[in-house]
Amino acid sequence: MSAEIKVLILGVGSIGRRHLSNLRMISKERSMVLAIADPVAENREAAQKLGADEIYSSLDDALQGSSIDAALVCTPNDLHLDHSRALLEAGVHVFVEKPMCTNAQNAEILADLAESSKRHVMVGCNLRFHPGVRAVSDALVSNLIGRPLYARAWFAHYLPNWRPGQDYRDSYSAHAEHGGGILLDAIHEPDYLISLFGPVKEVNGSLYRQGDLNINVEDTAMYTLKHSQSGGLHSFVSNVHVDFLRRDKVRGCEVCGTDGTLVWRSSGKNPEHVSVSLYNASTDAWTDLYVNDAYNPNDQYVDEMLCFLKCLDKENLAPVNGPNEAGHVLDVLDAVRKSSAVGQSIPIVSSN
Repeated sequence: MSAEIKVLILGVGSIGRRHLSNLRMISKERSMVLAIADPVAENREAAQKLGADEIYSSLDDALQGSSIDAALVCTPNDLHLDHSRALLEAGVHVFVEKPMCTNAQNAEILADLAESSKRHVMVGCNLRFHPGVRAVSDALVSNLIGRPLYARAWFAHYLPNWRPGQDYRDSYSAHAEHGGGILLDAIHEPDYLISLFGPVKEVNGSLYRQGDLNINVEDTAMYTLKHSQSGGLHSFVSNVHVDFLRRDKVRGCEVCGTDGTLVWRSSGKNPEHVSVSLYNASTDAWTDLYVNDAYNPNDQYVDEMLCFLKCLDKENLAPVNGPNEAGHVLDVLDAVRKSSAVGQSIPIVSSN
């Protein structure tokens, strides 16, 4: 069994509580002390019931306690930079919930600090561990549809249904000053598309506020990514549609190739129906690659955390979705904002 480690969870709202519960379960197999820090008394009380070993009201208080090996930053988007920076400067490995920060300029700051501090930084994009994304990835690696030609990804979920028990208008998602809006909240789509099809060299997109949610951020984003593939020999194009408006929760991706088509569809929540199907052009037939009518969405979060803990055990093992990779995704989203504002395509010149 690995040596005991101390893990701090900074912010125990909905995602912080999920990670705390999962780490408590994982701690049955490996020894760890679980600390939390949150300025909200209600959140601290909830964390105590979930089995937190140490409870603090601020990050400063937690850092003054016993030595912390790793920390999970689960605070609102606009606080990710300051909290991650403080932890890295204290010599702590960091898992920061998506997005790593609210723009690419701040991402570069964290990437440089991670390198100079020689600490791991992993950005939490749980969809990397989702069976739909994994099945599509495996099919592409196995060349089941020939050369990919284009992809279309989508996600839609009515914002008032995201966090039961909380008024959506009080959440960071609804406020521009806290890094809200569907573009950043639905960062999973460009993240996994880039992981599957490579870096992006050009973006064209539009942001809209067309619902009646009474929020000061965009509720709909539609954009096109032009990827670089095969050393620039081929251009691959993917399209993304995400919104806060659709009453039934849906997510998925279609990939068209020279020899067939891949379709991943997910619907519902707790449980989630997931299917990945393959159309083979040579046989003119569809087959199921993965079907689960009762997928537990928490499984991807457990796998994500196990991956992070594995990086702590193996110093030379790079984390999935490190700061440079996550920084490129923020370059892309910054370009979507600019493209929407000026009404034309924006080239990506990434420093990450």
